[in-house]
Amino acid sequence: MKRYIFLDVETTGLSPHRGDRVIEIGCVEVIDGFITGRIFHSYFNTNAKVSDEAYNIHGINNDFLKNKPFFYEKLDDFLGFVNNSIIIAHNAKFDINFLHYEINYAGGSMNRLYSICYFLDSLEICRKLYPRKRNDLNSLCKRYDIFIEETRQKHSAILDAWLLSILIIKMGFFDKTMC
Repeated sequence: MKRYIFLDVETTGLSPHRGDRVIEIGCVEVIDGFITGRIFHSYFNTNAKVSDEAYNIHGINNDFLKNKPFFYEKLDDFLGFVNNSIIIAHNAKFDINFLHYEINYAGGSMNRLYSICYFLDSLEICRKLYPRKRNDLNSLCKRYDIFIEETRQKHSAILDAWLLSILIIKMGFFDKTMC
């Protein structure tokens, strides 16, 4: 049995080194190529201002986040959910960079995360499969006839994790034993 977690994050901006933070994590579980329906999803209060650029992408503002838990309050739940899995993220370097910062900020160690799971970058895989083509999530969903126009007006970590899991299954990822 192989367990995969499709992960996406939304943030206050583009760089944790400039003080940007994770404000949403979405994870979808897939076992042996089948979506189980189990998810991990949470928004986070960060006390960091959501940049205008980030708000335009995901539509999450500071007023919405002010009563949400802090990352450290959900860290054990998150680590428990991703335990013993292969995490697949689209542009995983971005997500890992932010997770690394948040886990360290919460007093944890990224080594713990690396000891319980492994990361794959679906963007890198798609770039090898479709060189010189657009490989963002929207373009890939259109290429594989995954209807997103009415459901994805803005980015959402949980919606994007769902879309990525459907896309990877539809691409035949699990049939081709690419993992």
